[in-house]
Amino acid sequence: MTVNKRASRRTLKSDLSRVDAHVIQPNEYQELPELTNEMLVRAKVKKGGRPIRGLRSREN
Repeated sequence: MTVNKRASRRTLKSDLSRVDAHVIQPNEYQELPELTNEMLVRAKVKKGGRPIRGLRSREN
């Protein structure tokens, strides 16, 4: 069954103006570690939640 229903303006149910006004404080995040080659080798590239096949890592 195909439904032609317009999206509601309140579909997200989030106050985006309040989110945009928020200023991130240093205590709200931790410093992220630098990416290493070992991390990148283990990474899996996905598109639409599915792994992309055929991609190979480059070695310098």
